[in-house]
Amino acid sequence: MPYATFDRDNFTARTGLGPDMRVLNIGPDCITPVQIARNVETTVITAISNPGYARGAAATSPGAISPIVSEYTCLPFKSSSFDIIFSYHALNNIPSLEVPDMLTEASRSLKDNCRMASLVWSLKPTNKAQSSHMMLLEILAVFGIIHLHSFGDISKWLEAAGFEEITMELVSDYIPVPDDWVHSHVKRVEDIISERAKDPDLPDMSEAMASYRAHVKEYGEELLPSIQFTASRFARISGIDIVQ
Repeated sequence: MPYATFDRDNFTARTGLGPDMRVLNIGPDCITPVQIARNVETTVITAISNPGYARGAAATSPGAISPIVSEYTCLPFKSSSFDIIFSYHALNNIPSLEVPDMLTEASRSLKDNCRMASLVWSLKPTNKAQSSHMMLLEILAVFGIIHLHSFGDISKWLEAAGFEEITMELVSDYIPVPDDWVHSHVKRVEDIISERAKDPDLPDMSEAMASYRAHVKEYGEELLPSIQFTASRFARISGIDIVQ
């Protein structure tokens, strides 16, 4: 979402970014790698599962970004390749069954004593406008377009992937969604519902959609707060030789 550009800047600033770092960005967001590329002297590698999004990322910043089309659960990189990994809401685009393998691959791709940062939606609105955004995400989740993972599950998956020093920070930037983007959200969801209306396995979403439209009309829409997870990968000691 272009209107949340400064949200991405804050995300990378909180994590820390050095000019000589080898950076991997995971996920379909094309704006974050562009912003990262302005602050490093190396090429930013971006792993994207959708070829169309990859072409978009390549077009935005020729030469500074190298998009790689790849499944997130099987990244095509050697072990210990990157100094830092960013994932701006990518976990919200990945089904629960795939997230553990994606995080394991991220851990494997990191150098020793380096870190990964991931931003995900908090599922707790703090005002009426944020409740509008929650209603939108819940509708998209029914169609499998967005995945709303719990705070506890993400923590558990990070630990299982071998990460340590896992920190969680609630980020509340109060980002209003511009009216033209609200209209595009409504139109896009209406199109999705229309496209899939004949699928007998999906519930009737007309009532949920009507509630969302009415709520947005009365209260507007504002991005939910986010939770930033930052986790490190440390070198493992395979054994200790005892000298007598």
